[in-house]
Amino acid sequence: MNRITIMIVLLHLSSFCYGQSVYNFSQFSHESDPKNKATIALELLKYYNRYNLDSLNILGVDLKKSNEPIDDNYVKATYQRIFGMFDVRKGFMEEGLKLLKFSRSIFLNLGDDELICEAFNETGICYLLMNDFERAKNNFNTSIKFGKSCKSNSFSYLAKINLAQCYYENGDLTSAQFYAKKYIQQALKENKFESIANAYSFLGQIQLDQKNIEKSLIYFEQQMKNAEKSSSPYILIRAKNNLAITRFYQGKKEAALILFSEVLADRKKQGVIAYTCDAYLNLGEIYTELGEYKKGWKYIDSSLILAKNHGLISHRIEALKMKMKNDTSKHYGNEIALLRKKQTKIINKERADRNLKTSIEMEQSTQLNWPWYIYLIFTLIPFVIYFILKKDLTN
Repeated sequence: MNRITIMIVLLHLSSFCYGQSVYNFSQFSHESDPKNKATIALELLKYYNRYNLDSLNILGVDLKKSNEPIDDNYVKATYQRIFGMFDVRKGFMEEGLKLLKFSRSIFLNLGDDELICEAFNETGICYLLMNDFERAKNNFNTSIKFGKSCKSNSFSYLAKINLAQCYYENGDLTSAQFYAKKYIQQALKENKFESIANAYSFLGQIQLDQKNIEKSLIYFEQQMKNAEKSSSPYILIRAKNNLAITRFYQGKKEAALILFSEVLADRKKQGVIAYTCDAYLNLGEIYTELGEYKKGWKYIDSSLILAKNHGLISHRIEALKMKMKNDTSKHYGNEIALLRKKQTKIINKERADRNLKTSIEMEQSTQLNWPWYIYLIFTLIPFVIYFILKKDLTN
């Protein structure tokens, strides 16, 4: 059940919880003013970060092109943030962090506390994923500090659940639970039911990791109650998925199967292919754990076919890795290796579409960007020295 358990953990690494965006890409692409496009992009990135990660890069490229005639700092900071988020979530940590810090420095100069609050939260997430816990804590605490100056109270605790996650990853369970509960208290005052549900999911995960199944169930039931109060099908299905996991660990296999089947049906209705693939894999793993291998392979194959038909390479790899558990033939290993090469090629192509300079080029451009006559002086120096020495020798 390792794969299913892990699905809960990184749920909390986004800013707030968002449902359907109030904007769509059509509105973004038809907007002619680059500053307005940037504002729309800041809303869309929250939606794409959850549902369609690859669209982040497309969003950033389009926004960067629109900014070329005016070179506006607000627009520049926005597309650098988008590129940074994309890179971090695709595993390009160092590159992503540079972009996020560059974006953050511009937002700091612009003086918008909400954007600064979000920017420090994003760099904190990057440090957390890099296991640099002290820098992550510093960034989350700075985000909270700027959040307290924002008009919307929600920003004052934006980074608190990520701070809790940071303490947990660093082995401090007491602090992790303390900050998660503080986050819930503040979110309750504003009826932020999605945020509350996610925090209970995190607390349930802690108990599940400690093998406290009954305690984890209490938190997951609280997650479900708050998810039902929210208007987000995404959060509701997550809560149902967590309850299914807990039922499995309780030994209530039939109840777990019913819930996982409901999750699959819900995912199909929701229409997000990546999550439907996950739901098929969950059922596949459940059935193989129960020794019903034919049924298990059927669901794993369904995930594999769906992922292949929609070009979801990561999900194809995950399904193939599950098949390898029961079949160690080289065929699956070779296919995974080829898919990883293809995936790397696609990501590099997407990043190249930005026409970003490499770090070496950026360094050269800042250090050697002198006027032409400076270079001329350098070329003439040897001749001047020669004539001076010649004159001295003659004398």
